[in-house]
Amino acid sequence: MAGLHDVAKLSGVSKSTVSRVINNESGVKASTKEKVQKAIDECGYVANQVARDLQSQKTNLIGVIVPRMYSNATAKGLDGLSSIIDQAGKYVLLANSQQNNEEEIAYIKRFNQKRVEGILLYATHLDSALVDAIKQSNAPVVLIGQDGSLFNIPSIIYDDLSVGFSAGQKLLAAGASNIGFIGVNSQDIAVDQCRFQGLTQALQHTRQIAPLFHSRGEFSIESGYQQTKQLLIDWPQLDGLFCATDRIAIGAMKAISESGKVPGKDIKVLGVGNDELGQVCTPGLSTFSYSFDLTGKKSAVLLLDLIENKHSTVSKLVMSFDIINRESC
Repeated sequence: MAGLHDVAKLSGVSKSTVSRVINNESGVKASTKEKVQKAIDECGYVANQVARDLQSQKTNLIGVIVPRMYSNATAKGLDGLSSIIDQAGKYVLLANSQQNNEEEIAYIKRFNQKRVEGILLYATHLDSALVDAIKQSNAPVVLIGQDGSLFNIPSIIYDDLSVGFSAGQKLLAAGASNIGFIGVNSQDIAVDQCRFQGLTQALQHTRQIAPLFHSRGEFSIESGYQQTKQLLIDWPQLDGLFCATDRIAIGAMKAISESGKVPGKDIKVLGVGNDELGQVCTPGLSTFSYSFDLTGKKSAVLLLDLIENKHSTVSKLVMSFDIINRESC
């Protein structure tokens, strides 16, 4: 394998000059750069990136922790953040926590061992153990989806409380009066607690009523289907259903249809996320859409700023949403 000395010999300059050209340092004539580049191409020299990273104390690695790979939010978010990280000349190390709280903490520690320059964490929860792990991280961490601003952790969150409130208003306006909520694990403050809290506030503010129930399951079509089958038995008066995610809502509509009722007519249904499946199912699923790719981009920009400046004036950025009207509500 060709080395610096081979490039220097072939181009007729010193090894130090070759090094300056490779590292794009100033003070080297354009003609010299051309000779060195020609020699590099001829002898097939490849710079030792590991050695250069050690010398510069940079790895150009960004750790990204996601809760699951099949999510629409995850896929679009990764598209957005990776485009910004690529432009910055850095590389993504991707980890899937599989919605395991302990794995999120473990990956923060592993990424620090790998000397990543920063970490983007799509968190499924926010407890003292996670906060401690973030505080102890040598690499800056940006939270996505959960609000860590009270702990001085830079966070990009979705306006989940307002989404829940809008869902309540929309279901009431569609004629529903017996409204329930299917959420997820209670440790997921944003997706479960905030969206339910918003729904509750809308119902109490408008009609002075409370939700029929707060059911909890998983982020899947099957979970929505199984829960709704039982909920229809327990709450036969149900005529409005707000689901924490589109996939839960799609499963719920299947169970409603099998029960002999018509989703969108007998029971109004709303989801969150604008998953592509919601566009093709019958009836089409009314939902709330977040710009997941833009969220990914903004999180990457914020993290890169933290890496360069070691501080940020932004403690929390709240992403807005759009209402997508289809036949289910």
